[in-house]
Amino acid sequence: MSFLIRSFRAAISNIKSNKQTCLASVGSITVALSIFSLFIFIYVNLNSLLTSWSNQVQLIVYLEDRVSADQKAKLETFIEASPEVKGVEYVSRDQAWKTFKDMFSDHAEFLGQMDMNPLPASYNIQFQPLDHQFQAIKMFAERVRLKAGVESVEYGEKWIGRFETFMIFMKVFLIALGTLLSLGALLIISNTIKLSVFSRKEEIELMLLIGATPRFIKFPYLMEGVMHGILGAVLSLALVKGLQVFLTLNFQGSLAAITRGMEFHFLTLEFIGSIFLCSTVLGWVGSYISVNQFLKMFGSK
Repeated sequence: MSFLIRSFRAAISNIKSNKQTCLASVGSITVALSIFSLFIFIYVNLNSLLTSWSNQVQLIVYLEDRVSADQKAKLETFIEASPEVKGVEYVSRDQAWKTFKDMFSDHAEFLGQMDMNPLPASYNIQFQPLDHQFQAIKMFAERVRLKAGVESVEYGEKWIGRFETFMIFMKVFLIALGTLLSLGALLIISNTIKLSVFSRKEEIELMLLIGATPRFIKFPYLMEGVMHGILGAVLSLALVKGLQVFLTLNFQGSLAAITRGMEFHFLTLEFIGSIFLCSTVLGWVGSYISVNQFLKMFGSK
């Protein structure tokens, strides 16, 4: 414990004696982690939007014009017996036509000239909140499509499928971006600690001459690198949190009206923990590389 306390104090002393270098390092790490955190913030909220849309998706089952009463009864039994179904509403041809004319009342003269009802009867199906909601709806739609008396089904599969493809692309992009920014942060920390080590070159040489172990010399610099990483993570998360608060205060009402209650979400605990872990590891590794290179010059490791 005394060794850890002594190392911590030495790391604080190193930071105080190299304030400008430390600020430059922490600032650069903050920028790199802020960019990464921003894209995670976008991903989290887009994923929340996709989940919100998936939970609100309704499946419309259009019936054939000559569907029999027996076919309708069997179809209704199948739908109501399905555990994923929350509710079902039957819309007759006359109801569909009336709703259509109400929606396009500005063209009442044109609609009045039509002597036939072109719209089919249908079932509007609502679903329970499920894991992998869209996949569950897709599988249910495929089963319903094969039933007798069903003409077609509609649930917006094309645009939801494209959105899911975009989310897969976002995951790959985040991994690539995180890798590049991690390498950049590693170089920044490594070079910063290297400057700190060389500024105390004579002191370290003296410590080696009087018998100080490499571990005793290394540890304060390793802690300094970890502090740089953690400070950068804290500042980057604070910036993203500020962005979330700003968006919530200024755009939450408009978003809720468009997406039916969706909110701007901050990063999940898993992402926050990953950012802190990544920044800590980067700080440790960057410092280790710099100090090891310096000690190798004196034949110590």
